[in-house]
Amino acid sequence: MNKLITIIRESRVARFLIPAGIILLVFGIIFFSINNANKDYVKAESTVTKIEVYEEAYTDDKGNKVEETYKATVKFTAGGKECESELLGVGKYNVGDKVTIYYDPSDPTQITMSKSLLLPIAIMAAGIAALAGGVVSAINAFKRIRKMKDQEKEWSYGK
Repeated sequence: MNKLITIIRESRVARFLIPAGIILLVFGIIFFSINNANKDYVKAESTVTKIEVYEEAYTDDKGNKVEETYKATVKFTAGGKECESELLGVGKYNVGDKVTIYYDPSDPTQITMSKSLLLPIAIMAAGIAALAGGVVSAINAFKRIRKMKDQEKEWSYGK
């Protein structure tokens, strides 16, 4: 049997899991660094004062419907001062809705709706698990290949 074809066939799980694990780790690290930059943000209750379409709904090339997203203008109190800022690409809110936000105390116009590190950590954990599974799968694939080689030798020597 062709050696390259055998390696490709036997290592298919590893060839999927190792790159997937690396990609998940990279995205997890990127999300972690973004969310970690927001760690000093302060929680505040805000009120939606204006809502407008940010991106129209459309159907992509594959026929999947993509919902429209909105730009919400919110008012909140930061350090005793009334502030106003925008949230882009959010779901549909109504004027007057209460929204929890987090703002940068040094620049209250910088806001986010989340500062949780749970998602980045979960993504990194999934990446580590996929990478470990890929390595184990690769080791097992090479063991199977070696076993097949030994079996071929036995057959060729008539044992």
